[in-house]
Amino acid sequence: MKNAQIQIGETIAVLFVFFILITIGFIFYSKVIRSNIEIEKDELSQLQSIAAAQKVLFMPELQCSEENIIVDSCIDLMKLRALSRDTIRKENELHYYDLFGFSSIEITQAYPSQPGAYILYSKPLAGARSKFVTNIPMGLYDAADRTRKFGILKIETFIS
Repeated sequence: MKNAQIQIGETIAVLFVFFILITIGFIFYSKVIRSNIEIEKDELSQLQSIAAAQKVLFMPELQCSEENIIVDSCIDLMKLRALSRDTIRKENELHYYDLFGFSSIEITQAYPSQPGAYILYSKPLAGARSKFVTNIPMGLYDAADRTRKFGILKIETFIS
């Protein structure tokens, strides 16, 4: 009888240690998975920011063209001024939200420097955890005086 009780006690102790090890392994595994999810969220926000930049550069509302030939990485300043003046109207807000989501898009003329910037789209996320900023150099074409300038496209993508 005493041997059986000792064996039952040993079995219970082994099971207790086994379940403690399983719990520690589960906690470690969940922390690793959580950190991987955070890394993937950051990578996704970076990809969203780059995708938004590509969408801006290929918007017909802003593209440069010479004799009906589209110029890559170029924005027409006349079109930009017209679009940023009435920045995104309420009737088009849903269309642009589908394109850009929670982000802010600003184009600044860098050379020759001119004060101010053109805010193309701005829809920040209230309570955003962080944001990812992408700066892309690009050409600006002023059709009024037929000059080329240098600008920077700044896209801020908000992360929840």
